[in-house]
Amino acid sequence: MIAPATNDVLNRRLAIHNRSLPVYLSDAAPWTHQGDEQAAAALVQITAAHRIMVDRIGDFLIERDGMSEAGAFPSQDASWHDLTLDFLLARLVQAQEQNVAAIAQCVDQLTGEPMAKALAQEALGEAKGHLESLEEMVKQPS
Repeated sequence: MIAPATNDVLNRRLAIHNRSLPVYLSDAAPWTHQGDEQAAAALVQITAAHRIMVDRIGDFLIERDGMSEAGAFPSQDASWHDLTLDFLLARLVQAQEQNVAAIAQCVDQLTGEPMAKALAQEALGEAKGHLESLEEMVKQPS
């Protein structure tokens, strides 16, 4: 059985990935126009990575008789669905920065479970890569 503290940390990570702004926008479909192809592709890629990580965390919890909680989308995300994707890039960067910080905190808290910590470290590296991709798109001229 998984320790309650580890279960809590993993559920925070589950919510980070499952209720991220990219996942929300993939379902809410922001407005796009010609020139948004790279950003739209990045959004699809990040969302797919988040969903894979949700499955992996969920499997980890199930294998150890833990309990999973999907979490809820932040209420402020509901106001982003009717904006253009190019406008949302800066907000996506900000959200990803917050995700990186939250995942790093989870890594630090997973001291007693090496496999859970390794999964968190992998997610942290992936999150940093997504952040770099988003930052590069923001820097590109329109």
